[in-house]
Amino acid sequence: MCYLGKIFGSKIIYIETFANTHKKTATGRLIYPIADLFIVQWEEMLTLYPKAVYGGSIY
Repeated sequence: MCYLGKIFGSKIIYIETFANTHKKTATGRLIYPIADLFIVQWEEMLTLYPKAVYGGSIY
């Protein structure tokens, strides 16, 4: 759905799961290249997703 939305001009915002701290998720790998804003909840994840923004704990 995110790829379809991107084709039609939507902005894509994705929040990477809080449960994962050391490896990329399947969804994160798919969405990261097209995301306008990619938020991670662990500072350690910034090494895996360099263009991401650290958002801290988001519930």
